[in-house]
Amino acid sequence: MRTLLDVFREHGWEVFVFGGTLRDLLAVSATAAPRDVDLVVAGATGEALREAFARELVRVNRFGGLRLQVQKLPVDIWTLESTWAFQQKLVPGGDFAHLPRTTFLNVEAVAAELDTRKGRARQVYGDAFFRAVRERVLEINLEENPYTGLCVVRSLLTARKLHYALGPRLARYIAHHGSRVDAAELEAIQLSHYGRVRLDRDQLLRLIRSVSGRLAVTRQRPVELPQARQLEWTLPRPQQLDWHFLRSTG
Repeated sequence: MRTLLDVFREHGWEVFVFGGTLRDLLAVSATAAPRDVDLVVAGATGEALREAFARELVRVNRFGGLRLQVQKLPVDIWTLESTWAFQQKLVPGGDFAHLPRTTFLNVEAVAAELDTRKGRARQVYGDAFFRAVRERVLEINLEENPYTGLCVVRSLLTARKLHYALGPRLARYIAHHGSRVDAAELEAIQLSHYGRVRLDRDQLLRLIRSVSGRLAVTRQRPVELPQARQLEWTLPRPQQLDWHFLRSTG
């Protein structure tokens, strides 16, 4: 990160760390190595970023953001104005203070200034994020998102990772969209996004059905996900069912 910081200072760019990296530092472990880092830059163009990080550049995504490889750390970096929710006029404003309002989940709705000057406090924005951590409830922050299947998968995996309950809006979203996306597609989404399948199709289906079933009971209260061991239960074979029946009836 110091390597990147030297480049930002040289160009006079303002940079904020954004989203999941900060979530994991506070909600998981302050010493955990991040899976990747999201950086948002003001004062630069996409072309200027590509020139500055030509050696670290791995690819350019469909929105013009860059995937860098900095030593062993993957870094996603994009310009502030190219943030999807700003581009789509879903979030007004367009400065760093409004950036946390652009995330799908509340636990990623946080941005912190990367570089600070001596004697000046670091700028941090993320009221919804800090409330989520205090209450330990995962909820929708901005529902509009073009990738509903990915939102379902990421929400379930994040809730399990943090041991958070699902807020009512998010639970309804998962029950609605999760039942409309094929389980094989949800597996493929994981493979594409994470490089491996973290929840197989049976576990995904059980989680989605569990959320749907508990919604009818909890109404407007948060929904707790089943424990991991409950997802490992498999239906006994027919002869096992016969044995259990005979044993229970004497």
